[in-house]
This record gives sequence, structure tokens and C-alpha cells, in this order.
Amino acid sequence: MSEPSYFVSFWLRKILVPVDGSENSLRALDLAVDFGMRYGSRVTIVHVCGDCNNAEDIKSIIEKRINNRIEYNMKILKVNMKESSIANEILKILNEEPYDAIIMGARGTSVNSEINIGSTALALSINAPVTVILVR
Repeated sequence: MSEPSYFVSFWLRKILVPVDGSENSLRALDLAVDFGMRYGSRVTIVHVCGDCNNAEDIKSIIEKRINNRIEYNMKILKVNMKESSIANEILKILNEEPYDAIIMGARGTSVNSEINIGSTALALSINAPVTVILVR
């Protein structure tokens, strides 16, 4: 038998993970952490918010979820939602910094649980210039 190959690690060197506090976004974070542990991927977590009232709570949830398993960068981006959107702000990040992939929840904190894919996930899966992994 041959030695294991980590070819996939070249595809996922730098990963962006948008987290809104939803269970899907936290499962996406778990997957990114796993890639970080297995392949040495560098993980950047971004929380885009309008009022950012719950930013510290989100940060605490993330710290507990990661539990010092990997090193990561955290960005909290406050945005005027009348002038932009979460998807637009994440696309700006992708244009400013070289990422290999986005790992995100298929739907976030929207009220309607019958929707399989949220507007942010849909916009990013269509417009992002990198691999997008949607987690359900």
C-alpha cells in the first residue's frame, strides 16, 4: 500500500468561515477546524453584522467550539445593512485577500426553516471566485 496523499491540502490552504451563530454555521466551523487539524489549513472566521450587539456572544461560542484545537483569525465586520449586504461584504474580503475556499452554513438565522439554502449562501455559491462548501 502506498503512503497517504494530502493533495487536497493544496486546495484548502486558506479557508474563510462566515459564522452567524446558527447551528449550520457552527457545523461549517467544525469542518474548517477539522481541515485545519488534518491538513494545516489556515482558518479565518468572519462575523458580519449590522448592529453587532451579539458579537461577543458569537466570539465566545466560537472559542468554546474550537477549544484551542487550531490557531485561527477572527474578524468582526460591522456593516450598514442599508448600503450593503453580508454576501457583498464577504465577496469584498475574498477580493482583498487570497482564500482557497469558503466553508459556510447552507442557511443561517432566517426564520423560515423550510428554506434549504439561504440568500447569503446562494449569493456566495454563485459569485465567489473560490470553492464554496455548504454545510447542512
